[in-house]
Amino acid sequence: WSPGIGGAIEGQVTGQQAMAGLPADLPSQLKKLLSTIPADCHAKLVELHKKFQFGEDELECFTINSGPLTLDKLPGFQSHLEKEKAGRAQKKQLAPRQPPRQRNPQGDMLKRKLGQTTAAVAGVATPALGRHLEVTTPHSKRPREEALSSSQGGTPDPVRADKLPKVSLKSSMNAGGLEKPSVPRTAAVKLLGDSKLWTGERHGAYTWMDEAVADRVARRDERLQELEVDFIKAVQDAREETIAVGTVGVPSQAETLLCGRIVCEGLEGRLNERSMLLEGSHASGAVSKVQLNVGECQRVVAFPGQVAAVVGRSGMTGDTFHAREFIPGISQQRVALGDRSLHAMVAAGPFCLRDGLDYAPLESMLAHAVKEQPEVLIILGPFLDANNLKVASGETCLREEPCSYEEVYAKHILPILLRGLSPLRSASPATEVLIVPSLEEVLCFHPLPQPPLDVQLGRNPPLPNSVLEQLKSKGVRFLPNPAHLDINGVKVSLTSADALSPVLREIVLRPEGKKIEEALRLLLLQRGLFPVVPRDPPQVCEARAAALDFIERPDVVIFPSVSGTANGTVVDETLFINPGPVCRPAVLGSFAELWLAPSSAEKPMKERIRVDIHKLG
Repeated sequence: WSPGIGGAIEGQVTGQQAMAGLPADLPSQLKKLLSTIPADCHAKLVELHKKFQFGEDELECFTINSGPLTLDKLPGFQSHLEKEKAGRAQKKQLAPRQPPRQRNPQGDMLKRKLGQTTAAVAGVATPALGRHLEVTTPHSKRPREEALSSSQGGTPDPVRADKLPKVSLKSSMNAGGLEKPSVPRTAAVKLLGDSKLWTGERHGAYTWMDEAVADRVARRDERLQELEVDFIKAVQDAREETIAVGTVGVPSQAETLLCGRIVCEGLEGRLNERSMLLEGSHASGAVSKVQLNVGECQRVVAFPGQVAAVVGRSGMTGDTFHAREFIPGISQQRVALGDRSLHAMVAAGPFCLRDGLDYAPLESMLAHAVKEQPEVLIILGPFLDANNLKVASGETCLREEPCSYEEVYAKHILPILLRGLSPLRSASPATEVLIVPSLEEVLCFHPLPQPPLDVQLGRNPPLPNSVLEQLKSKGVRFLPNPAHLDINGVKVSLTSADALSPVLREIVLRPEGKKIEEALRLLLLQRGLFPVVPRDPPQVCEARAAALDFIERPDVVIFPSVSGTANGTVVDETLFINPGPVCRPAVLGSFAELWLAPSSAEKPMKERIRVDIHKLG
């Protein structure tokens, strides 16, 4: 005999005595509950049970949040039950009502032949003696699912053609000077660059999370050294008299030419003419920064991270350089287009509004492509936007059934692409379809440069290969982000990220001018996309950042941007196209279509190009 055993037996006896005073017809479930709580709560709990018919789940939920049930906590438990009852009543009111079942005379006659009679309650038949009770549902499963989808706003079924958003012309560049080609032509598409920059050994993708800060700095310095040689040579070749090449941080009384990277004096401040520093490279022998005084320069176009050349004199100590000429960069040599031509359509995601997963706008764009039959159809992600409210909250559903992101791609998005591209392939077998991923793609975690979408979706857990293989069988080509292409001899660079806004936010321009055009020109002068340092967007793998640089000077550069409006702009004989997103957060957006006409004589780009911006509505 021990006190512990005695106490347990005594508590058991006390509980049995308390239970003995309760009604004998209590449900066994309630008796089990009462045996686990203090005896002074039994009477009140029996009263609450008659009113609310609660069970173990309600009691366990209250215990987890408020602790063990005692007499003092009974009012709180009663409030908890009242809230649960109100919530169930509200859900019952919101549940869709089923229409009354229509009687089937032939079915009733058949039942009478089998010895059954129809009950008064719809959907329940009372059989003859000796037969089992038969319960029939008023509606088949599919109509009930459709009723739920339409009433509670689930992921919609494919939209009928007459209910798709309409496509209309929003604006046109050079519409009067260039007619649309009537006969579709075959496009020869070649992907330029080193594929090792965006591929690897892990299911075709590279590893990127082991890049140290020192390695990132070293790669940026290597690029500075590469551009430094070309910039100095170009400046020297453009002058009649040779200028001595100086070293950043080393004082010199003679006029010198320096090349370096523009950085801001403050870590958190914005660049201006008074906070401008020039940073040298390791190759110069003295890695240092000097204060750059550009007050005497007639023209200044600068941003953080820009590789620039300056001509001037250093101060007595070498800590300041007084520039009289600011050279914002040197573009690559342009190759004449000749008689080359191109007809392309470009659409950029997101392809549904931010509060839903209705991809009818994507279907409208694909239907328009079937009508126009372009040589090249370029589709830029994101297809499943990480900023979508349903995605961010984890409420992605197909037919009111919760599903994973992989299932949304495999069962909803990719089938829509497949269904929309099938008539395009029948109408225009030669059309090349190019798909580029996005940094906002919910299942794409790689920084720039991003591997192709099929590589990223085909990793663990992989999507069904049949879906991706069917798209490839339709002629779909999955490209990296960014991608540099040769299409019919026309050099095209494209990315799904905004390459304009980072430069535009930080640009220092004097005298004042058209900032958007100057920012686009800087991309050409810096010979690549995303030259801003610190990186913007920040998701850049520096070891593979060479994939962001132009292979050759592009004739066409394509990317969506939130700066400005969807349009086409020609800067220094290069066409920049902003198609805009197909869907903005709350309204439908636009996509672009372009034509580059062949020409026997070398004409300016503005006379050979036409860009139409189509809006959805």
